[in-house]
Amino acid sequence: MLLNLIKAAFIGCIFILFSCGTAQKEQTSAGGNLCKHSQLLEIYPKAQGYAIRIHNPEQPEQPFNLSVNNSYGRIALLSATHVGMMAAIQQQAAICAIPDAQFLYDASLRRAVRKGKVADLKSEASISVEKLLAKKTQVLVYSGFGNEQTQIQRLNRIGIQCIPNFEWRETNPLARAEWVLLFGVLTGQIAEAQHYFNRVAANYERIKEQEKLGNQNPLLISGYIYGDQWVAPAGQSFEATFYKDAGFRYYFDRQPGTGSCFSSIAQVLTKSAEVVYWINPAKPSRAALLQEFPKYSHFPFFNKRIFCYTHQTNKYWEQAAAHPDWILSDLRQIIAAKPKNMHFYKELAP
Repeated sequence: MLLNLIKAAFIGCIFILFSCGTAQKEQTSAGGNLCKHSQLLEIYPKAQGYAIRIHNPEQPEQPFNLSVNNSYGRIALLSATHVGMMAAIQQQAAICAIPDAQFLYDASLRRAVRKGKVADLKSEASISVEKLLAKKTQVLVYSGFGNEQTQIQRLNRIGIQCIPNFEWRETNPLARAEWVLLFGVLTGQIAEAQHYFNRVAANYERIKEQEKLGNQNPLLISGYIYGDQWVAPAGQSFEATFYKDAGFRYYFDRQPGTGSCFSSIAQVLTKSAEVVYWINPAKPSRAALLQEFPKYSHFPFFNKRIFCYTHQTNKYWEQAAAHPDWILSDLRQIIAAKPKNMHFYKELAP
């Protein structure tokens, strides 16, 4: 009797091990990872559907895993970049809720909000469960900033699948844009998403390889004063990669990190006379800059060429992540000293 129990237990263990191995094999057997640039997103075709693995840079040992076997037609988004990626593959009709309608750029979604077809959640910080349920939300995509976990757990408990999106933590513009594949899987439009991304990536590489014109490798500074510090993209951020790929030398290229870096005003002044271009000061005019911080006038680059997207901020935040080739094109036009037909940027008047 004991021998039979031991045999049964042994066979059961073998079955469990075989099953686990089969499940893991099923995840990747139909094809390798579809994401070739992203360090934080993996998508594997399965016999039916897709296996998704999302990595949080703050918790690399705890990846988020999801199996998607069917497409979703009721998707809530908590970031403008998510809206832009859905629009890039023409899937606005699958959006049932957006973060804040007053910042929408997409005209079709603005109309949908006015007609009540799409819910305006007003704020990512305070998600209305009632609005999500009223719109029969199936999936909610959020940015994973870390301050929404209590709400996310509640939504998961009531049957709304919540998916983190860490595209903003990528260090490469193409890796960031590749998150459009996630929305392709969710909407059942993966082929269209792949076609879109491949076209964007090819265009990006074409622009990157073009011969640079004008001043070679001019020094560029980005950012603005906040409090008593200068805030700018860090040296390993996707913004810094943009500047390098366009042909600029970046002022903060040796500052570690993939997010923002902080420097004293005195540190910024040390090489400020060498700066040729100032990008993204967060204001639409020199007058607005001086009103915010009068001492800007003491920086030598205040009288150099300054470019920003603040004349159409909503467009930038909604579309820039999905269109890195447009940003690179703008930067190349700036470095060539012949800015025209730019997608996002505009030069601040003297």
